[in-house]
Amino acid sequence: MSTHAKLSPSAAERWMTCPGSVVLSEGMPEKSSEFAEEGTRAHSLAEHLLQGNPTPADADPGMLEHVMVYVEHVEGIKGHAVSRHYEQRVHVNEDIYGTADAIVWHGDTDTLYVRDYKHGAGVAVEVQGNLQLKIYALAALLTMKYPARHVDVGIVQPRCPHSDGPIRTVRFDVTELVDFHADLLDAAESVQIATESYRLGHYVEPDFVPSEKGCRWCLAAPKCPALKSKAQESAKQVFAPGLPYDPKALAETLDFLPILEGWIKNTREFAYGEAEKGHEVPNWKLVEKRASRKWKQEEDYVAGALSNFFPTTEMYEKKLLSPAAIEKLLPKEKRDVLDELTVKESSGHTLVHESDKRPAIKVDAKSAFA
Repeated sequence: MSTHAKLSPSAAERWMTCPGSVVLSEGMPEKSSEFAEEGTRAHSLAEHLLQGNPTPADADPGMLEHVMVYVEHVEGIKGHAVSRHYEQRVHVNEDIYGTADAIVWHGDTDTLYVRDYKHGAGVAVEVQGNLQLKIYALAALLTMKYPARHVDVGIVQPRCPHSDGPIRTVRFDVTELVDFHADLLDAAESVQIATESYRLGHYVEPDFVPSEKGCRWCLAAPKCPALKSKAQESAKQVFAPGLPYDPKALAETLDFLPILEGWIKNTREFAYGEAEKGHEVPNWKLVEKRASRKWKQEEDYVAGALSNFFPTTEMYEKKLLSPAAIEKLLPKEKRDVLDELTVKESSGHTLVHESDKRPAIKVDAKSAFA
């Protein structure tokens, strides 16, 4: 069994929606980043602590603070659990598998708990409608073979603010997961059919389906024919004040913009990576970034050298930190003091999809005319 699943649970939003993306991604270079490496270290620290080991002397204090949110949560689930497993490989079949960060079995309630730690701070992960979590729930059920009636699966993401807090869970009945198992196998079969068709040189349009969640991390996005075609189609549409337009077409274009923006970003990153490897990209070249000046000497030396021209106090900027920065410095039990010292003020309006939780505002005719 390879390290990376052909049909990874984390990429389920992509391959279950767009079966052709799997074969199109073959041979594309995997993306790596310092954030991914940091996440790996955080998972290792969490596993180390959950196994009852002492805190490493060299543990990063900031990382430890966030990891402990996850560790304490899992410790709370353990209680009088019959058994527990950490960093456990779980699988649906030979193509669909992954690693569950924590699995806890409570025989007295016939409940299997599955937890996934997310160290990322950039994108809040939702649990409702999360296909990765649902696959982990099913895979844990099939792999561990406990006689569960419910699977409680959740995300622990302490570094990324969310209205529901850092710990978010969803519960599945086993009967629901059995039905999902059939749908999952059907999706896997669609991937196999799309792969065979593409290798025979047949481009079948329904096999390539752009979506915001699916295209965001797709390795094949820079060369996807469906994305390119949709981008060209959107570019032909003109929306300008005073010109007649179809509101439905405008809404459809707005829905597609996040996908298009992700495609642009992925394409730029892919081209940059190819150029850094020494591969020629016609009409494009690598250049040095614009240089910015920085002090050659230590700060105290520079301040002393400039003190003959104006007072040292004028060389430094002093400004109160933002409420968000101050909140990080305050102990958790003292943060409510900020409620009396801060106020939330909107900087204006923004157009969002109707799924956004914020209430819509009404623009009166007088304001619109102005």
